[in-house]
Amino acid sequence: MSPPVPDRRRCPATISTAIRASLLLAATGLVSFGAIAAPADADGWQFSGDFRGGYFASERTARDGSESDEDALNARIRLAFERNLSETWRFRTRVAGRFGTEQDDIDVYLRSYAPTRGGADLGDITLDEAYFGYQAPDDGLRFKVGRMQTAFAVPGVASKGLDRNDSPNVGVNWTDGVHLDMPVAGGWRGHVIAQYQDSKGSGSVTAAPLDFTASGSRTTLFLGLENKQRVGAITQRMLSLTWMPDSLADLGLANPSRQDYVTVDARVAAEWPVGTAGARFVTGAEVGYALETPVDAVSGTGGTGDTGGLAWQVQASVYDFAPNHNIGVAVGRADAGWLISPDYRPNDSSLEVRYQWQFLPKTSMEARVRERRELEHPTGTRARVDRDLYVRVSHKF
Repeated sequence: MSPPVPDRRRCPATISTAIRASLLLAATGLVSFGAIAAPADADGWQFSGDFRGGYFASERTARDGSESDEDALNARIRLAFERNLSETWRFRTRVAGRFGTEQDDIDVYLRSYAPTRGGADLGDITLDEAYFGYQAPDDGLRFKVGRMQTAFAVPGVASKGLDRNDSPNVGVNWTDGVHLDMPVAGGWRGHVIAQYQDSKGSGSVTAAPLDFTASGSRTTLFLGLENKQRVGAITQRMLSLTWMPDSLADLGLANPSRQDYVTVDARVAAEWPVGTAGARFVTGAEVGYALETPVDAVSGTGGTGDTGGLAWQVQASVYDFAPNHNIGVAVGRADAGWLISPDYRPNDSSLEVRYQWQFLPKTSMEARVRERRELEHPTGTRARVDRDLYVRVSHKF
């Protein structure tokens, strides 16, 4: 993931910020208590939420061979409020906060852009959902307008996506815009997402040198064709296209040149039973290609032409190898010109193993070990290598 934009919060927290944070935390605490203690009213507001937190550690070997490491306790809390307006319409909003032992302070805000290229920062509290949704009868047309979550990932214990996968791990991202989800034929559904991009940044993950200062870059368009009806062992098929007009600073952010950033993506997944005790083997693959990419000089790869635009991943998981125990492996890489994945950094290869234990119906423990290695680097330097692990707990209520 790309480094964050310059921090806008180096000054001490003001009294007004502390008051807003206290009020919001108090309100979310009351909502959480109400969601646990009171049954949901089908005709009124319904409350739900989730908590995810744990221990995160990483170490890096830099291009010059120097070593560094860090560790922290990080968490994400989300509390949702939802109400049915009719048999087909509903309204939903959700408060999301990221917290960690290394955060500077608390920042409560509501705006269209995230403070970093990776999304909300530690200490941030905001709304990651606030939309009106429509659902036609018989699994027909679906429609959302407002702030929402959009995600299309390869299934697996280490579920990941190359293009659109909001809020993975303990992250907070969002999509502001419209999502049209319509039946086509033979189990296929078409997706059209029109996403608003603020001139100061996006709510989704966008790596440099993507930039939205040009007036023509306000709307990102995503088109997808998806089928989740099972055919033999095949459980998922999808093709998608992302178009970000005037958003690629191909010659660098300081240069006025801006190009359209266009990607195409395809994914497939399959599942087979294993033995007679209920175990399942799930595998999937995804490949994407960016048609226009920045030059190597901008991305710091050490090359003299344009960066590559290829990205791919392969996943394999075994669910219930013992009751409620799952394990998976994810392998992938993204060239320096692939700039829109929240799960794979540009110019990196990645290998991870993830284990999951569902020890209660709504509570699970997960552990991951991962290595990410730089693909290209200037002559005279070595490839940067990052190794990280986490142990986290997730609970839904």
